[in-house]
Amino acid sequence: MKRFVIFIATIVAAVLTISASTAAAQTTKPMAVRPTAAVPADQCVTCHADVKDYKVVHGPVNVNACDACHKLVDPKEHKYELARDKTQTCTFCHQLDMKNDPVIHKPVAEGQCLSCHNPHGGNTPKFIRGKTTAAMCNTCHQDVMATKSHIHGPVAAGACESCHQSHTSKNPKLLIATGRDLCFTCHIEMKNQMKQVKFMHKAVEQDCITCHDPHASNFVMQTRKPPLQLCTSCHEHDKIKQAAIDAPHKHSPVVNDQACLNCHTAHGGSLAKLMRAEPIKVCMKCHDQPIEAADGRKVASVAEVLDPKSNKHGPIRDGDCSGCHNTHGSQQAKLLQKPYPEPFYQAFAVEKYDLCFSCHDKQLVLTDKTTGLTGFRNGTRNLHFVHVNKVDRGRNCRACHETHASAQPLHVRDSVPYGNWNMPINFKRTDTGGSCAPGCHKEFSYDRVTPLVMPATQPSVASDGKDKQP
Repeated sequence: MKRFVIFIATIVAAVLTISASTAAAQTTKPMAVRPTAAVPADQCVTCHADVKDYKVVHGPVNVNACDACHKLVDPKEHKYELARDKTQTCTFCHQLDMKNDPVIHKPVAEGQCLSCHNPHGGNTPKFIRGKTTAAMCNTCHQDVMATKSHIHGPVAAGACESCHQSHTSKNPKLLIATGRDLCFTCHIEMKNQMKQVKFMHKAVEQDCITCHDPHASNFVMQTRKPPLQLCTSCHEHDKIKQAAIDAPHKHSPVVNDQACLNCHTAHGGSLAKLMRAEPIKVCMKCHDQPIEAADGRKVASVAEVLDPKSNKHGPIRDGDCSGCHNTHGSQQAKLLQKPYPEPFYQAFAVEKYDLCFSCHDKQLVLTDKTTGLTGFRNGTRNLHFVHVNKVDRGRNCRACHETHASAQPLHVRDSVPYGNWNMPINFKRTDTGGSCAPGCHKEFSYDRVTPLVMPATQPSVASDGKDKQP
């Protein structure tokens, strides 16, 4: 019985082996017999059909002229070699004109035509290896795009030849042109714009790649760095960087988001300092409404400066907010150029009003008697001196005057913030003087021609401790 089982198993195994061999023979193509004698060139494709398996086929291959490039050296072994060396194989038909160009692509200089071109065919008329020019170029230049998020159009489209020559060039990096002339071959609108601008950014006069990466970047418009870092990489040693980055009081539009580009155009324009618009218009893009700063501070609207009927402070009238403010950043609160006190009442000191006295004569508040220094006087009594020049309760300039603009002449306020109360001023002007009835005292009048009797005042800095009469 045991012998019978072994006999049956042996027969089954043999049958399975034969079946498997038969199936393999049926699914495997018979191998072509290698010729042992010369074969006519037009019959090569009988075995080598894949040499024509391309969208575009090289001319000699298309007409079965394999012997144009290959020669038989051993019929018995069916062994072939190139008819000429690797460079002459191509230049036998393709006479490459170097044009005496100083810059030659390394594969061309080394005769490595086949590094980039497939000798049988390809997807393009130039038989570029790979599916696209970009894919072929990327075999050597892998770092062009890397993992960057913003890709230059020609690079994204794989159009390397939009900027680079394939074989030789008169320019470094095989470029078809140099500097901004290269960029202007596509950016024609920018080229025309730069012809018309009155003020051009120096970087644009030189080379666009000072600011832009021609291939790819992690920043919008393929800039090499974020706006603030990019701009201060050139403006490194001037006051702009110090004010923008190092100042204790920073201007948020200068350091956040588009930074410098919020106010300045990057390339050129019709205004000095590359301003996007007249300075006051640029400022009023934000300051025409209240602003809540990141630290919780509330910056009041100064929309009154847009009112054509308002009486504007000199710098505002001239459209120059930088007359009082350092627009990039400052050592002073509210981005002021120089000190200007916050408290409504305080002891007077000239240095506290450096900002005002950079334009206004300080004698305006230091001179007790005058006939022409100011129109705010009762006879010869200087009423600026009376209000400001006090030991401990000198009035701030803003107690009576608007800083930016007012409906009243001489920028006199309608009201002044005093704690949570907007205290009225009730100023009335006459031909020879005026009057006011604010919340801080009863109505007083003054006249430059016919002095009026006024109440006693508090001791001034220059007094002997006794109340002075006007």
